[in-house]
Amino acid sequence: MPDAFPSDAPGPLAAPGADAGMNDSAWQIEEASLVLVEATLDAMAALGSLSVTRLRVLLAVDRHGPMNLSSLAERLGMSLSAAGRVVDRLAEAGLLSREPAPHSRREIRIQVTPEGREVLERLRAVRRRRIGQALDRLEPADRATLFRMLLQLTNAADQ
Repeated sequence: MPDAFPSDAPGPLAAPGADAGMNDSAWQIEEASLVLVEATLDAMAALGSLSVTRLRVLLAVDRHGPMNLSSLAERLGMSLSAAGRVVDRLAEAGLLSREPAPHSRREIRIQVTPEGREVLERLRAVRRRRIGQALDRLEPADRATLFRMLLQLTNAADQ
């Protein structure tokens, strides 16, 4: 399981000045991304029904699923039993479904239900409103540059 709090040793997550250039950029982007984290937490509070762990699982299945339990646990750095418990709770809430995989009756495929998509859409709508308010304060050319650069960053992070 990955370390939840990496050390402060020089590297990609080190503070500015530890290794100029890349680390300064990573630090600045991380600071800016806290606005998005805050928007997510505010949206979660407004919905009131999902813990951070449950939201992580729901988002992972929505973005990368359908998937089996071991793939989910590996993707999130969770134990199989912990991931299974969270999936159970989300399935009981009607947000995830578990069905036999088409290629193997022994493997269970986990996917987001329509109810789960509705919860995620409500969460994303709150986030989009907050992000939209900030974007409205930018010049159109700056918004276009920001969009292009965030797309490149997202693609690089997904590799």
